[in-house]
Amino acid sequence: MARRRRNRRYRRSRLTVPLRFLSFLLICGAIAAAMILFFKVQTVVVDGNSRYTDQEILDVTEIELGENMFLLNKYAISGQLTSQLPYIQSVQIRRSLPDTILIQVEECTPVMAVVQGQDAWLVSRKGKLLEKVEAAKAGGYLQVVGVELLLPTVSSTLELPQEGTISRDRLLELVDCLESRGMLGDTAAIDCSDEEVLVLEYAGRFDVEIPYDSDFDKKLLALEQIVPQLEENEKGTIILTMPDKGSFKPAK
Repeated sequence: MARRRRNRRYRRSRLTVPLRFLSFLLICGAIAAAMILFFKVQTVVVDGNSRYTDQEILDVTEIELGENMFLLNKYAISGQLTSQLPYIQSVQIRRSLPDTILIQVEECTPVMAVVQGQDAWLVSRKGKLLEKVEAAKAGGYLQVVGVELLLPTVSSTLELPQEGTISRDRLLELVDCLESRGMLGDTAAIDCSDEEVLVLEYAGRFDVEIPYDSDFDKKLLALEQIVPQLEENEKGTIILTMPDKGSFKPAK
């Protein structure tokens, strides 16, 4: 008797497993159907933009009211925005149920102008090429000379030849160090023409020589310590090629 009861329980348990799995599939299917049928885009909210209007951004996304929120490819839309609108650095897209898409953009600004002959490419802090302008119109930005851009196009990333005097990462690192120390506004140019040292045009009266393989932060700290020791009317070259000290060569 007990054995027959155990057999019945065993058979019922064997039937329960596929039934539970089938129920799970049905529930998942119902949820998916509800998401497709009911969650339609009715509102798109854009935030973080100042250079581009909401409509300019919406035109690029090609999001249409009434389309399904969960069928939107957020990564493709983000890629379209950062490539077609160069002053957008990054994008975050979120769904706010039941019917709203939130687009949060981070815009960027030029921090330097890489001069190429009569033209200059405006470049963001993270190395994004924003636009090409006449070199004469880029005087308000940190000028970078003595480098050659590889296949520059709008919205692409700054690329420099491997055999050049400075790499992209080192150039961006130097600019970051200048900015973090509050020295970017006093630096008019970075000249990478010389094979041994780069030269900063600093404070309107100094050429600062720094080896390419230096610890830039330490060299800029040394520069900050040397300048106050000089007379306000002195001009010349500050040489930071020695490991532990710098020297000053007055202009003739």
